[in-house]
Amino acid sequence: MSQRFIIRTANHYDSEALITLINSTPQPGSIRLNFERTPDFFHATHTTTSEPDVWLMEDTQEQRLVASFSIGKRYVYINGKKQLTRYGNDLRIHEDYKGGRTLFRLFKKYRELMQDEWMQTVILEENTASIDTVGSGRLTLPNYHPAGKLVTHMIALNQRINIKKDTQSEHQIRKANHNDITLLQNFFDRHSAEKQFYPCYDFSKLDSGDQYYRNLNLNNYYLCFNKQELVAVTGTWDQKSFKQTRFLSYHGNMKALRHINNFSSKIFGGLNLPSPGSLGNYISLHSILCKNNEPAFLKILITEIMAEHKKMKYDALILGLDEQDQLHDAVKNLKRHSLVSNHYLASYGEQPDVLNHPSAPSLIYLEPSRL
Repeated sequence: MSQRFIIRTANHYDSEALITLINSTPQPGSIRLNFERTPDFFHATHTTTSEPDVWLMEDTQEQRLVASFSIGKRYVYINGKKQLTRYGNDLRIHEDYKGGRTLFRLFKKYRELMQDEWMQTVILEENTASIDTVGSGRLTLPNYHPAGKLVTHMIALNQRINIKKDTQSEHQIRKANHNDITLLQNFFDRHSAEKQFYPCYDFSKLDSGDQYYRNLNLNNYYLCFNKQELVAVTGTWDQKSFKQTRFLSYHGNMKALRHINNFSSKIFGGLNLPSPGSLGNYISLHSILCKNNEPAFLKILITEIMAEHKKMKYDALILGLDEQDQLHDAVKNLKRHSLVSNHYLASYGEQPDVLNHPSAPSLIYLEPSRL
């Protein structure tokens, strides 16, 4: 008798079925979101991990994709050193199979694959169902060790911004070009390791066709100089051609607040919450790096980027920071909507010691554009 449920590695032929599964399993909360992957599931996967490792479960009897998960790898800084690290995401289970042994089967495969390794993973704080699951203590699940919180800001681009000329005049802002590759690489090699889990970047791979850098160009990077010294960098990333956020519905107080918020935004400026079923229209900020982690430098960069993108097609600017990061000061006076996510290190063994290591940085760094 043939086996009904099969767990196997996914390939590019599975893209359409994976997109269908993603679209049928939205993220719960006051704002019900779905993180979509049109037109190819794997385009976004390659920007999340440089070494993808996607698995799926099939119901051979019903000819249906039941579930999926990803535990690919990417290089990040761990305690000051580059390390290939797993990142877990895209754990999705079809609604018709949530009450059975699907989760048990999936995590049995998880355990087989991970062995003594650990992985990073992020869960929206409002996704209480997933948080309750990871905290249930089931033997098949890995242990989820809290490892900080990520705050993601959606900053309205239609708001008025005050520019202090004296502050701006002390600094020079320009976009990067091919002559800046060495300058950028040296700056990132020097400062990236100051935050735990900061992605490792190879700027020679931009514009090279490397899928980890899809749609990223050097002229998407903004450089801030102080007396000819490079003191801060950030980049913009339009991912809408391969990764989308759909605002499916609003619940609780948010259902009424959306209308009040949007009315106020039209008059005074501010973030307009999309109508139910529509896609978010935003551009992401990434690769945020400031000398001495100085908020004033990031504020100057954000002001420049907002001014440039204000009359473009985007409604919002997205960026994410550790909940404890002083760089939040750069956006504290801006109109925005913020979401909190829990960051975990998951393992089947003891708690990974990376956060308690003597050389561990006090802050973590996670990019919403690579989650």
